[in-house]
Amino acid sequence: MEYCLDTGSLDMVKQALGVFPINSVSMNPTIAAKDLQGKNVSFIENALMIREVIGCELPFFLEAMGDTAEEMVEDAEKVVKLVPGNTFVKIPACREGLKAIKKLKTQGIRTSCTAIYTFNQAMLAAEAGADYVAVYVSRLDKLGSSGVKVVKEIKKAFNEREINCKVCAASLKNNNDIEKALKAGAENIAVTLDLLNNMSVHPLTEQTLEAFKSDWESVFGKGIRIADM
Repeated sequence: MEYCLDTGSLDMVKQALGVFPINSVSMNPTIAAKDLQGKNVSFIENALMIREVIGCELPFFLEAMGDTAEEMVEDAEKVVKLVPGNTFVKIPACREGLKAIKKLKTQGIRTSCTAIYTFNQAMLAAEAGADYVAVYVSRLDKLGSSGVKVVKEIKKAFNEREINCKVCAASLKNNNDIEKALKAGAENIAVTLDLLNNMSVHPLTEQTLEAFKSDWESVFGKGIRIADM
């Protein structure tokens, strides 16, 4: 299982890595545009700064642009050339995207097929050679479908057919979405720093810790810790 931090903010990457078990980092064009707006830094420069912070081994997912397969392949080639390490290229789930994935597979460039909404899109992407398929869970829910059900069906099919492709649950909005996606078999969960912070706390936990501290200090003294003994 992988917690994938979805951000283009270097500061958020640093904050998250200092606390949480982050297994990968990704950003899509919308996130990149939002996080880099008004900053005098290019997409590649920002990606390189993030790569320096996360190290060479952590998977880093960066999306190619372009309307045609040829343009996507050109972008992908530049991404893996300029951003070293364990870098994957995100390619959209469409006919040109599938064509690009097939071409990149022959070049040894690893891909994640993104913006997936159906079982059939995922199966085609995996057969084309994608290493990941990213299902947009919450967006499916908004359309009256069940994003988690799609994740579960894809994962089940991959297991039954021994398809070596990981299922990512993306576009998650709350803790409940994350829990359901994990239970459905998603191996990669796209999360924001806000979601991670929300996942890590509970009011009852805070109350329990306050009780522990009160009971301890009633016997051993205020502010005393084991390190002081």
